[in-house]
Amino acid sequence: MEKDLLKILNDIELRPKMFFADPDYFKLSSYLFGYLTCLDNVYETSINNVFSEWLNNKGQRTSVFWTEYILKMSADNNEELAYELLIKEIKLFLKDPAFSKQILKQ
Repeated sequence: MEKDLLKILNDIELRPKMFFADPDYFKLSSYLFGYLTCLDNVYETSINNVFSEWLNNKGQRTSVFWTEYILKMSADNNEELAYELLIKEIKLFLKDPAFSKQILKQ
């Protein structure tokens, strides 16, 4: 599961226009939210929520979901920076050993 998502993220990073005609934060975050929701449904996990908790534990503690956290808290509403941060943060999250432990125990 993590390897597939990491491959997609690498492909988006290398060739964003293959995924989005006009790449921006909202398209990327919507795509990833949908992808993670699908994984949540198929594997009976809660990756979207765990990613939000992971981000909140790294930085300022809020009740904001990851889609808003990255844009508002991490990138100060800078959509271009948020786009880059989203790819960076989700890759770090997927490589974090705590992610696998938390998802596999569900």
